[in-house]
Amino acid sequence: MLTKLLIAALTLAALVVIGLLWRLLQLRRRQDCLRSFMDSADALERELHACRERMQNMHRWVSTLPSTLTSEALASLNLDPLVQKALRDLLQQRLWLRDQGGAAPLAQLRRKRADIERSRQTLAEHMGKLESAGEALAAASSESHPVSALIASAYGIGGDPRPPTLH
Repeated sequence: MLTKLLIAALTLAALVVIGLLWRLLQLRRRQDCLRSFMDSADALERELHACRERMQNMHRWVSTLPSTLTSEALASLNLDPLVQKALRDLLQQRLWLRDQGGAAPLAQLRRKRADIERSRQTLAEHMGKLESAGEALAAASSESHPVSALIASAYGIGGDPRPPTLH
């Protein structure tokens, strides 16, 4: 009888320990997801600010070119309102995390983090296209306006492109 009671107590203790370990694992996953969410949001914010700065540099450079080359380019570089909107959307994500992140299911947190990562990937693709367009414009303008190559290099456009980064 004592043996059965001891086995039952040990079994119960083992189940409690397993339950606590399972809960600890769940909390760890949640904490890792929240940390990853914030790291991704911070990285996206840095990348958006870098994008804005790069577009401003390109805009300043393009405005030095002859007007025959710049009309469409200047219009396409006026993306600051889109960057502002992206920053506002990111702030909304952070506020959502602050207000509802503690009670949100882990799957929802993972979806939100994945949304931020998709935004970062899209931004990187657009920055790559912007760099390519800047290089093409620098090459075209240097043929008709040789000084523009020097000006472009001063803005980091053309010969030494800065690849977009995700980290």
